[in-house]
Amino acid sequence: MSNDKPLILVVDDEPDIRELIKDILEDEGYQVKLAGNGEEARVALASQNPSLILLDIWMPDIDGISLLKEFKQQDSELTIVMMSGHGTIETAVEATRLGASDFIEKPLSMAKLLRSVELAIEQHAKHLATQSQLTQIPIGKSAQINLLRDQSQRVAQHDMPILLLGEGGTGKHFFAHYLYSLSKFAKGKFIELSADSFPVDSLKLTTLANNNCLFINDIALLSHDAQALLLHLLDSGKLKNCQLICATQHSLEKAISEQTFSEGLLYQLNSIILAIPALRDHVEDIPELVHFFVDQQTSQADLPYRHFSVAAQNRLRNHAWPGNVLELKNVIQRLLVLGDTEDIDVADVEQVFDSVTDNLAQNSADIINYDLPLREAREQFERIYLLKKLQETDGNVGKAAKLAGMERTHLYRKLRSLSIDTKQV
Repeated sequence: MSNDKPLILVVDDEPDIRELIKDILEDEGYQVKLAGNGEEARVALASQNPSLILLDIWMPDIDGISLLKEFKQQDSELTIVMMSGHGTIETAVEATRLGASDFIEKPLSMAKLLRSVELAIEQHAKHLATQSQLTQIPIGKSAQINLLRDQSQRVAQHDMPILLLGEGGTGKHFFAHYLYSLSKFAKGKFIELSADSFPVDSLKLTTLANNNCLFINDIALLSHDAQALLLHLLDSGKLKNCQLICATQHSLEKAISEQTFSEGLLYQLNSIILAIPALRDHVEDIPELVHFFVDQQTSQADLPYRHFSVAAQNRLRNHAWPGNVLELKNVIQRLLVLGDTEDIDVADVEQVFDSVTDNLAQNSADIINYDLPLREAREQFERIYLLKKLQETDGNVGKAAKLAGMERTHLYRKLRSLSIDTKQV
């Protein structure tokens, strides 16, 4: 079978169902890998790079919801469809909240299964397109970006850890992907870990890292146990067979003085440091960045192409950009979604800036309650965020989905789970 066919990992403890799904999917031209329990699924995922995982909820060693959470913590971009013969609405909502693309009830309808697989594979293809955008050469012709490109090309092949420093929104994630694309581990996986998803288990971490790129963002927020494990693995040379990239927007020296970060770990990480400049320090790159983001949004999000006038680009160059390149990307997305003419002029840009300022002034009541548990605080933020997107688009769910960077069907599920009625927005 041709290796360019999508690979699907089927995880189900019932052999007859596994084989039935395998036969159907192979007849449709897919490659299929089977796992009968959670441990087999972990082993398969460590050695394979599936386009899609079909994951049963009820298994003997671990439930599918827990495995979904574990897999999404390891790689938030994995495409996973849940299957269950005893599902409830609450279970489906929980799976969707944790990042599942779809939820299929048993007994399986083959038509529904194939349609769900087709949509999930399309979603994965869009993700790969996004990844290809992330791994392209950094954009800009300024002295700062030219220097950073040269430095990246020189250090990417080294075995030493790379530390990326820069304010929030400067593009550290983008540069991590670029370094990964230049490294000898580019054929492996790009695995992103955060303080929440970092596994404080030596075997699990080394298995994840082996022959892959491990990106830790934001390393300053790692727990003391996570820092101690990482330092131990670096000291013992157990992370040699991977590319390790760490990033932070915080001062690690200050964190050391406040005794929240390990001085020994900083010594292990600071051999190669790349400083990502704030956007205000290379505003001459803004026209090129505008062109890139317009092309990206029109091709990936199916937004209409709109031309930015010279005056509009000049206004963008003269903005302070506290949110850096990420803020610029979001502003361009808003202008493309909310605009109704072929050209975007300075007045359109001013209107977006004014609306952001007004929202900040009016939303003092929309402050997250930090005394809540993480799950409830996240739901509170999601509700505030999605209501704001719906208000900005006059209740148009399609436009709100594009502003939020979500699939429309995923947004509908999320709105239902948060009890948001679009008719009342």
